[in-house]
Order: sequence, then structure tokens, then C-alpha cells
Amino acid sequence: MLMAQLIIIQVITFLGLVFVLRKIMQSASYQEAGRLQQLSRDSAKKSMELASRIEQAEKQIVEKIQSAQDQAGQLKEQAMQETQQLKEETLNKARQESDRIIQQALNTKEKVREEIQGRMEQTSVAKAVMLIAAVLSSKNLSLVHQGLMQEILEEMERIDASQLQINTDQGQLIAPVAVDGADKQKITATLSKKTGRNIVLEDVINKDLVAGISIKLGSIVIDGSLAEKLRKAASRLGA
Repeated sequence: MLMAQLIIIQVITFLGLVFVLRKIMQSASYQEAGRLQQLSRDSAKKSMELASRIEQAEKQIVEKIQSAQDQAGQLKEQAMQETQQLKEETLNKARQESDRIIQQALNTKEKVREEIQGRMEQTSVAKAVMLIAAVLSSKNLSLVHQGLMQEILEEMERIDASQLQINTDQGQLIAPVAVDGADKQKITATLSKKTGRNIVLEDVINKDLVAGISIKLGSIVIDGSLAEKLRKAASRLGA
């Protein structure tokens, strides 16, 4: 009887242990399943967040690519405009330089022509003076000289005083022969009156003048020589 009771007690104890162990295992399984479900939910949430981030990143990449393409297009258009503008500026500069070179060539041509013409006039005038000196007798040449002297005196009387602004009292009276004292006095008196200075003229003999006189006062030259008369006459005829 006692043995039977012990066996019953052991069986009950064993069954109790089995029940308790089963409860414990069921509880652990539930907890693990809950943890797994939570992990699954967390994983799904992270997957959704990651997918959203990837989508945003892809969108940003597309926007940046589009922006870069737009900027590249704008830069290309700007470069084309700048290239066209540079081309036009280069062509304009080339045309201006061409016009400048042509104008310079024309100016040079005109300058050379004027120089040649001037030299020809000088040569012609010099030869004309020499011919007059060779053809006229001393008496007639003296008459020409006196006539030119009277003309220069009359011209000096008509000269505006504003044209004789000088800063010197000394000058030169150049003539092919010595100027008569009375004529020289008239010249110096007229010049002194016009300039407001006490003019003193140094006599300079230059036989190449042939006839007439030339007066130098600083930078001012009053030319009443035969050669100057011929030059003016040639200019009038050329005009």
C-alpha cells in the first residue's frame, strides 16, 4: 500500500514537472515568436525606410543629372554666343586694321606726292631764280631787289601785331646785298612798333637770295625774297 502511494506520488510529481516544463516551453516559444515577429516588423520598417531613401536618392540623382545637363546646355549656348561675338569682333578689328592700313598707305602716298611736288617746286624755283639772275643785268636785278624791298615794307605795315608775339629783341636781316640804311631803319622801326620791343637786326649777306630780303625774329620768319615770291606764284598757278 505504501509502495502504491509512493508510485502515485512520483507519477503525480512527474506529471506536474511535465506540465510545468511544458508551460515554460510554451511561454518561451511565445516570447521567441513575439521577438521574431518584432524583428520582422522592424526589418520590414527598415526595408521600407531604406527603399524610401533609395527612391529619394535616385530622384536626387536624376534631378542632379538633369540640372547638370541644363547647365551644360546653357554653357554650350553661352560658349557659342561668345564664339560668335569673338568672331564678329575679330572680323571688325580685321576690317578696321585693313582700313587703317589702306588709309595709311593713301596718306603715305599723298605725303610722298606732296614731298616730291615740294622738291620739284623747290628745284623749279631755285632754277627760276638762277635763270633770272643769269638773264637780268645787274641794274635790272637791282631794280627787282628794290621793288621787293618796297613790297615787304608795305606788307610789314599791314601785319597784325598779334602775329608778331616774340620774346627776343634780336633778329637777322638777310639780303643778297647790304640793305640801305634808310630801308633798314624803316624795317626796324616798323618791327619795334608792331612788337612793342626795341628790335635790333643783324645784317646777313646771302647772295643765293638774288633779290628781296628775309627777316628772322626768334621763331618768326618774314620772307620777302624772290624765291618766296616765285613759290607763292607757283602755288597760285597750281591751285
